Amino acid sequence: MLKQNTNSLETVMIDNHPFYPGLASKIIHDPVYGPKINRRIKRLLLERPTGLPKQGHHWYFGYLVCAYTQTNYGIKTLLNYPSVTAELFDLCIDAET
Repeated sequence: MLKQNTNSLETVMIDNHPFYPGLASKIIHDPVYGPKINRRIKRLLLERPTGLPKQGHHWYFGYLVCAYTQTNYGIKTLLNYPSVTAELFDLCIDAET
């Protein structure tokens, strides 16, 4: 079931948890947030040339996801934001490989 909330952020409810299709892609392509994310990923890859574990980096991506949604949609606390941070991490890793 796809619905649009009042702030025009697309939300899909799966097992009573909200998911936000395309939000990670919007963030990574944003002219302000995209470069911040790219710098962070490049630095992390330099520090860990053997690869990055998915866990442990959610705090940074979570911060950027929440900042992005607050700035662009007026949402202070995005429910289930870890789903977006995980997708964002995957997009970054895919772009670097």
